[in-house]
Amino acid sequence: MKKALLISALISAQSIGAQDRFVSPQFEDFYDWFHLQSQVEELYTDNSTLYTFTEKVAVRQGPCASSGAITYLPAGFSVQNIAYADGYYLPEDEIDGYGDIWYHVRGKDAVGQPFVGYIWGAHIAKGWRFEDLNGDGRAEFLMLGVSSQARKNLKDIKAEVRILQKGKVIVQEQVPGLCVFEDCGASPLLRVIRSPQGFTVVEASTMAVGCWAGIEKAFFYWDGSQLRRVYHAEYTTHHEFANEPFVVNKAGGAQLCQYSHEDENHMPVWKCKTIAAADGRAAMAMGDIPAVHSR
Repeated sequence: MKKALLISALISAQSIGAQDRFVSPQFEDFYDWFHLQSQVEELYTDNSTLYTFTEKVAVRQGPCASSGAITYLPAGFSVQNIAYADGYYLPEDEIDGYGDIWYHVRGKDAVGQPFVGYIWGAHIAKGWRFEDLNGDGRAEFLMLGVSSQARKNLKDIKAEVRILQKGKVIVQEQVPGLCVFEDCGASPLLRVIRSPQGFTVVEASTMAVGCWAGIEKAFFYWDGSQLRRVYHAEYTTHHEFANEPFVVNKAGGAQLCQYSHEDENHMPVWKCKTIAAADGRAAMAMGDIPAVHSR
């Protein structure tokens, strides 16, 4: 449903000022590619599997924060979407400064009891991936969703990447400025990318059409235990928020890497050079590997 709306807007929108940078038929192929990679359609498809993003998620009797709770679910718990009919008014709420819809869902709780109820959208993951990050044969569960931090003002927008192992959240990393709640009208994307140099990068991105339109991408280097934001930019305006060199330590030595550009297949390209591991540690300790910008 959302993909059809975005493509329709893409083709029919008129170029007004800055919008002609992104509301243009030349981006149609990218939008198609983006939606094939993302799980945005599943957020609106009947009987699709969705996942809870936060701990102790309340399943409520009605689409309202004051409605009674039927049960509570842990993070990363699967539920089945009950899609609203076309033309149906989507029930929304603003909680902690974030505006999102209520998802109508069904499932079985942790003790096997069936339920049918409503979960507020910020408690549902907007993107998810099962990936073996550390190469130990066990897949971690990665999720992209709305920040757990309350929103203080209109410009205070954050997303969050979470990594779960055995149902427990082991990593929570904020993505400053990335808007994934429903009021943004943006489509989210979460990807895990294995670079040719042998390291792992997690991408958290959004794509939107309209007054708030654009393509925003944030890349996080996975060092085996933590995520570190190494590049973040709004691609349609070429505005960088972060571009930080990072050291990759491997058995054969260390590499100093930094974002270079994106190739024709929408993959990030990294420029890396071999350094002594001690040099990399010293440079980071002395602050000689700073972020160009931060947000």
